[in-house]
Amino acid sequence: MTARVQVSSASWKEQYQVADDRAGVQLTRLAKFAIWCSVVSFLFLSQIAINIGEFPASTDLFCYLAFSVYLLGSGFAALEVSIAVLWLVIAVVASSRISYSTEPTSWSSLLLLLCLYAPFSVRLVHRGGMEHVATYVQSTFASLVAIISAIAVLQLFAINVFKVPGITNIAFILPDQVRGAGTYSFFRESGGIVKANGFFLRESATLSVLTAIGFLIEYHSAQRRLFLIILLLAGLLSSVSGSGILIVMVAFLVPTSLRKIPLFLATLIFLSALLSYGSQIPGLGLWLDRLSEFDSQGSSGYARFVAPLQMLERSAEKGSLAIWLGNGGGSYLRTVAALQLKYEINDPTWAKLIYEYGLAGFCIVTALFACRLYSSRLRPEICNALLYAWISAGSVLKPDFVLLVWMLSMVHKGPKPVVRAAPGDRMRQPG
Repeated sequence: MTARVQVSSASWKEQYQVADDRAGVQLTRLAKFAIWCSVVSFLFLSQIAINIGEFPASTDLFCYLAFSVYLLGSGFAALEVSIAVLWLVIAVVASSRISYSTEPTSWSSLLLLLCLYAPFSVRLVHRGGMEHVATYVQSTFASLVAIISAIAVLQLFAINVFKVPGITNIAFILPDQVRGAGTYSFFRESGGIVKANGFFLRESATLSVLTAIGFLIEYHSAQRRLFLIILLLAGLLSSVSGSGILIVMVAFLVPTSLRKIPLFLATLIFLSALLSYGSQIPGLGLWLDRLSEFDSQGSSGYARFVAPLQMLERSAEKGSLAIWLGNGGGSYLRTVAALQLKYEINDPTWAKLIYEYGLAGFCIVTALFACRLYSSRLRPEICNALLYAWISAGSVLKPDFVLLVWMLSMVHKGPKPVVRAAPGDRMRQPG
């Protein structure tokens, strides 16, 4: 059983109005404002940052930490002590590994990891009606990401059809003082089409991931607003990226019960046939032709899936210490830069964690992330999709994605209701 410590209970009525257990928790304007600000920060303001050296302290990172402190201070959140202690142990071991690593490492990378995942030990205290809080967070995210989808559809037509300049990315019009530092590729042309990114997001792949998650949340919601579903799918297709498509496939195909296994197997057979003969179908060539990227150095597919394996092979040659405890925080991309290769190497979560924190760190961090997801009120299908999106892409140190997962999983899965028999309904003993 996980131990929890409630910080304060003095501000319950300031943040939430609770009539009784039957009425449940009612969010006040201040609480709703905090939720909206947090979602807006990672959808519209993630590229606005205060640059501390090469580290961009983005708006969504500040909102993430402020929201965590706000919940703890209000007394509505509890600290899961065992998880917090586990993160402290991770910090100690990772710090010692940096001190004795022969690879180029970074204390700021380790500090960012701890800052992003330490709030995973903070969770809302369970009360009656908490499902309304979870529903509100999910509905807010789906509604706002639908706005990004609408912008992306208009952007796609404006750039490719009407050749309108100046609307490719907000980063190009931000002042240097508040633009997030870092080296990024803003080239998004594929098959003669400039892919949409929703203007406020850094890459088209980010648009693809967010619209896919928004679609899944809205599709599985009680409201299931058809207009929003269509708009989110339009934004997903506007990205011309396979990242979101794979997330949706994982959500619908990975079985969450035994009765779904036959459908899963049948779908695998169908997809195998589609990959073999689908290029002959009009419209699918733009998507399926990208499979050739796995054999081409410098391509997106090679950078995301093939090149990281080569980095792990290089790490394994250094011995058991590097295999189990890694090479130190921040060493992955710094080693890539030191190698001066002629092709790009991406940093997906699975490769970055194994390279920097070893198999032990990868297993522990992934277990903590998965535990947070699957113990929340999110549907198992959405948990599968979020876990895949986190582990397959370079999301481990992205404040926007971590903040999204943290907010969606704030509400703990409630205990099963206990049905108590009325005194008059007790079973009579024979005799």
